[in-house]
Amino acid sequence: MTLLAGSISVLLALLVAFAGALEAGRGAARSRAQIAADAAALAAVAESSPIGRGVHLYEARRFAEANGGELLSCLCYRGADAVQVEVEVAGERATSRAALDADLLMPSTGTSEGLNPLLAQAVDRLLSATEGAVHVVSGFRTSNEQARLWDEALDRYGNAEDADDWVAPPGHSRHESGLAVDLGGDLDLALRTIESLGLPLYRPLGNEPWHFELVGSRGPDAV
Repeated sequence: MTLLAGSISVLLALLVAFAGALEAGRGAARSRAQIAADAAALAAVAESSPIGRGVHLYEARRFAEANGGELLSCLCYRGADAVQVEVEVAGERATSRAALDADLLMPSTGTSEGLNPLLAQAVDRLLSATEGAVHVVSGFRTSNEQARLWDEALDRYGNAEDADDWVAPPGHSRHESGLAVDLGGDLDLALRTIESLGLPLYRPLGNEPWHFELVGSRGPDAV
């Protein structure tokens, strides 16, 4: 009887110790999963944002795996300034969200100077109506400025095909002719204001939500 009681006591002690070790292991796995998720989210938003290369899914998966995890999902798309990922490590799942304010990394010129007069008028009305919530990031560019941006894009992306997705070669940018403007700040407010005031501005590039041009400047069917 004493032996039986002693055996039960030992067994209970072992079970408690095992449960503690199991919980500690789960805690470590949860921590590793969160670290992997955070790393994947940061990598994804850096690549999906305007300053990235657009390889957000690849980088999210790479950083998740580098931290011992598996990428389960990535709510991210090219041009996004916020992403959310889910990662699994040793059976534990973690979610992480990351956001990036590209306006803090892209200097603002704050002016419509040099733009086509009709575009400049529309932009000035937009800036005035939004009272500082929207600003000009990049307006008119000289050929030399465009050449510098193109060279930087080539260095970043490694080839002309990928670079051309984000920066036009010198002589091919509508910024050089004053027919395009990149806006920063609250772009949702910008769109609502454009609609409410009936401003002749639109976004012709699906991968650059900050890029605006004058309606009709690409032809009568451009809206």
